[in-house]
Amino acid sequence: MGEKFVYGPPIYNHFGDDDDSGNYWWPGSKPVGYEQESGPYRIPVDAKGFQCLDGESILHPNCRVEEFEYNEVFDHDIPKLEWCRKWFEENFLIVSDKLIIKYIFRWHVQNTLCNDNNNWKHLLEKYKSVEEIMEAAWPDVMT
Repeated sequence: MGEKFVYGPPIYNHFGDDDDSGNYWWPGSKPVGYEQESGPYRIPVDAKGFQCLDGESILHPNCRVEEFEYNEVFDHDIPKLEWCRKWFEENFLIVSDKLIIKYIFRWHVQNTLCNDNNNWKHLLEKYKSVEEIMEAAWPDVMT
């Protein structure tokens, strides 16, 4: 039996696998390794080196976000929680809103805050931790 590839909540299944204990069916070529051996973006790749992760998922670092909403804490538009949740539901993945918020935050840090040092500096001065930032940004979900 081959290795099970994992990326965040998805545990990859592929058609033809003997073991179907994963929770995410990847319809493309079978994952054979990881793009990076360590770090936060260990996206599974196939034999040709193509990523085995949907670019419509907030899990993907370069996700093509289609629905944004303004958030006062970040002073930016951020991906809508409902839009992000939809991908998980369509793939039959059970993930809490708190975990989806962590993925939104990670995506936002990489794609917006890293390019806006003043905003990031302001957040770090105002809040003591990432958890505190997320609680302020999504008070109805995080409390």
